[in-house]
Formats: sequence, structure tokens, C-alpha cells
Amino acid sequence: MSTTEALAQPATVFDEGQMQLSRVYSQAILSAAYKSNVVAQVVSELEGITSLFHSNRQLLAGLTSGVRNTVETDALIVKAFQGNVHELVLNLLRVLNEKGRLNLIHALVHRVVRDSDRLLGRCRVKVQAAQHLTEAQIQTLSRQLQDRLGLVPVIEFSVVPSLIGGLVIRVGDLQFDSSIRSRLEQLRKNLLEGKIHEIQSRRDQLHTSA
Repeated sequence: MSTTEALAQPATVFDEGQMQLSRVYSQAILSAAYKSNVVAQVVSELEGITSLFHSNRQLLAGLTSGVRNTVETDALIVKAFQGNVHELVLNLLRVLNEKGRLNLIHALVHRVVRDSDRLLGRCRVKVQAAQHLTEAQIQTLSRQLQDRLGLVPVIEFSVVPSLIGGLVIRVGDLQFDSSIRSRLEQLRKNLLEGKIHEIQSRRDQLHTSA
């Protein structure tokens, strides 16, 4: 993989330096966005930009490869994004470019999305099911989660056929497992424990008889 291709890869594991810088930039832009009452817009636009860079990796590579100087890259950023995103988002991109940190964008947006949930009264919920849910089922689940959590759930849904049926729901460190696979596993465990108990009882009876 070339250097430019590596720079264009969306980050999934971030080093300590990236995390610290991302935290600083995230706090700064969210604070400004909160004062202007545009948190949701800013977050949405930043997510859109990372999606753009992900689908067109050469775009980010071209901006961070060093082929162009900072002034030239700034002109490209302004041309591409001015009028299409909020001024705060545009300014963030320009600052990152000025500091030579545009390749921080994936880690930064990851942090912004996480930090913004508190401001927007949201929480991330991972839901697994054996098959795709209908829109009506997802809406019902969303309402039930909101009633229980007191927050607007942002559902990340995935299909896991091995669950057989039911749902596995994870909120932070908490997990709620109502899948058929889990029930079968619990049944197997109960049967096994019952069998062990039965063997022990018979052994104790034999010792008593002896």
C-alpha cells in the first residue's frame, strides 16, 4: 500500500496522539456549534465529509500527499466546500490543513460523533437480529428504547443469522440478550448442570447405601 493510500484509509484504531488532538478539536467545534445551535447540522456535515473521503479515497490522499502546498490545498477546500457546509465545518477543514492535520479527519469525526450524543440527548445502541427487521419493527423498538433510556437511540443494526431469532441489544457496557441462541445455550447449560447434579446425587446415594 502506498503512502497516499494509507493516508486515505478510514481510521478504525487511533493512536494516543490522534485521540488527544481529536479531543481538543472536537471540544472546540462542538462548543462553537452549541453556541450557534447547529450541533446536529455540524455533526451531520462532518459525517458526510468522512463518507465522501471513504468512498473517494484518492480525494483525501490528494489533499494530504504534500504534492500541493498549504495555500493551494486551502484554495481547493474553499472551492469544494464553501456554500455547501456550515462555516464552522469549513473553518475546521482549513485549520486542519493549515496545521498539516487533514489526515486526522476520520479520528476527529469519530470523536465529534461520540461527544455530540450528550449534547443532542442521544445514545448509541447496537442491535443484532437473525434477520432484517421491518421499518415498523425498528420504529417500535426505537420508541421502546427511548422510553426505557430517556434518550433518543441511534440504532446500529446488523444481521447475525446464528442468533436464530430474537434480539441482542447493547447499550454501552450493558447487553440484553433475548435471542433464541442464548435461550438454547442457557437450556443446554441447565440440562448439563441438572445431569451433573443427578450424577452427584446417585453417587451420594451409593456411598450412603454402602
